[in-house]
Amino acid sequence: MKSRKYISIMFLISLLISATSCQKTPEEPRLAFGKSESRWVKKILSRMTLEEKIGQLMTISYSGRFFNRDSEEMARLEHLIVNRKVGGMILYGESVYETAILTNTCQTWAEIPLLIASDLERGLGNQIQGTTQFPPLMALGALGREDYVYRIGEITAREARAIGIHLTYAPVVDVNINPDNPIIDVRSFGESPEDVSRLAALFIKGCQDHGLLATAKHFPGHGDTDKDSHLELPTVNGDLERLERVELYPFRKAIEAGVSVIMTAHLYLPALDPTPDLPATLSHRIITDLLRKELGFKGLIVTDAMTMDGVTKLYSPEVAAVMAIKAGVDMILSTPAIEEVIDALIQSVRAGEISEQRIDDSVRRILEAKARLGLHKKKLVKIEALDQILGSRNHLQLAQQCYEEAITLVKNDNQVLPLSDPDSTIAVF
Repeated sequence: MKSRKYISIMFLISLLISATSCQKTPEEPRLAFGKSESRWVKKILSRMTLEEKIGQLMTISYSGRFFNRDSEEMARLEHLIVNRKVGGMILYGESVYETAILTNTCQTWAEIPLLIASDLERGLGNQIQGTTQFPPLMALGALGREDYVYRIGEITAREARAIGIHLTYAPVVDVNINPDNPIIDVRSFGESPEDVSRLAALFIKGCQDHGLLATAKHFPGHGDTDKDSHLELPTVNGDLERLERVELYPFRKAIEAGVSVIMTAHLYLPALDPTPDLPATLSHRIITDLLRKELGFKGLIVTDAMTMDGVTKLYSPEVAAVMAIKAGVDMILSTPAIEEVIDALIQSVRAGEISEQRIDDSVRRILEAKARLGLHKKKLVKIEALDQILGSRNHLQLAQQCYEEAITLVKNDNQVLPLSDPDSTIAVF
């Protein structure tokens, strides 16, 4: 009898050990586009109505907070996804599980998978508490460790995809050549176009090798401004030679590196388009003639947030969106009047102001991006896998190393450092 009990207990233990050993790390997403993806894109596009196509061009904002199912916010999201057929969302902050659950819920409402984006310039920790946050890009530029930059892209991708984000609006490839710049500053890798390009390419590769679409921003270059485009329309006064050598150089290199997305800037660049007070986002010369044709970019073009005063002080949301699409943009980000904008774009197509072929071109690129991500096969994330990936010890260890090793001595008047006098008085501000 004792022998049988012993055998039964050992059998149960062996089953537990076997089950534990068979647990696998969640499969890592990869970007791929083959025949099945192409067939899916053609099938979906062929059956879409004009209203559904216009909806795909829209990216709406949301927060990963807890919302009751009966809340106004849940009703807003469901209405825009189910009835207005929006194609994308941008996440702003909050908590791990609330974000994943809400994102899954939104995906269940969508007939065509949603493209979920977020500003992850410093990793997922840039938005979500408890996940991995890295130093600003300028610290990485000072550090100069190429292997670290690639790994940061990789970790950003692993954590983002685990929580349901498919696209990071990063890296910033603006060259920080203006010390009075109020908005780029430490978000840039630095003041050298070559260094910015080299490090940005590694970050892009790290992201996209591990299933996350990367974005080069803010085209055609926001580094040489002394105004914030969130508040007004800045002007970049460089001539064509300077713009080519400094501002445009990192975008050329990002395109060569295979970047999937480019974000436009709300900037006035008279050397590229002299039309008074015309933001680059709304310029056909800059978006189509320069970015599409001259630079040869074939991926997705997204606007910076259309709530920014660099646009809203000059144009209504409806006019700005129509101009952006006519300029060659694919996706409109965070317009302040989304339903009015959708209706305005539908009317512009029906009136012949914008051709439906022009809309189809953008929708095809959006669907191809979603197919590359594998969203036509799997659009929900596994909640139970989050604590295996997010904020892991290895991820946090690399972040800590980056913080420590990026400390830079800018100047050392009178050779105060290293400290040698034990009686020295030190004040830290």
